[in-house]
This record gives sequence, C-alpha cells and structure tokens, in this order.
Amino acid sequence: MPETSTTPSTALPSATGPAAPSGRAREVLAQAVAGLGGGERTGQIAMAEAVEQALSEGEHLLVQAGTGTGKSLAYLVPALLHPRRVVVATATLALQHQLVERDVPRLMKAVAGAGLDTSYAVLKGRSN
Repeated sequence: MPETSTTPSTALPSATGPAAPSGRAREVLAQAVAGLGGGERTGQIAMAEAVEQALSEGEHLLVQAGTGTGKSLAYLVPALLHPRRVVVATATLALQHQLVERDVPRLMKAVAGAGLDTSYAVLKGRSN
C-alpha cells in the first residue's frame, strides 16, 4: 500500500468522514483498469482516492509507492475527473514518453463514452 502524506502534515480523513473522496475516482479507475485488461490493486485504489481528495481540497500530496502499484493510472484518473486543468510534470523523458505514448491514450480509450473531457497536451521545455 502506498505511503501518503498531505501538507500541512495531517492524516487523511477516513473514507467515511465529511471530507471523504466522492468515490468517482474509484469508479472510473475500475472502468479504466477493466478496459486495459488489468485487475484491482489495493494500493492503486488508495492512491487514486488520496489524489482525488488532495485535488478536491487544494492540498499537496506526496505518495511513495513501489513498482507494480499502478501509479500512473492512480494519478491520471483523478486528474481526468478534476474540473480544472491539471499539470503532470515528469522527471524523466522516459516517463514522459510512457505517459504520452502509452498510458494516456489507453486511459482515454478505456473511459470513452463516460462523458469526460479527455483532451490533453504535451508541453516541452527548450532542451526537450
């Protein structure tokens, strides 16, 4: 399960508390994972819900999760559901390439027909 931390340093509210995520991220994540032929991952769901909550509350979130957690979908799905534009910055060109060439297009195809704005753009600096 991924470790999560919010800023300021407070614990995430329980899923039954008043600031709990809407659950839409869990629903769309399940649709995307099924559309991609994958299976449910507990850590991925926890991360997606934490990202959804942080976005909805305007909080910072730091997540550390191991290989195989499904981190890309866990942050892309809540970003897709957020009513405002979301910037995803990568530290490496390899991850940028993975997102643009594989993860994002596959996610858009998996959630097609869900009534979501699936537009995205790639912005690169001068050295990229």
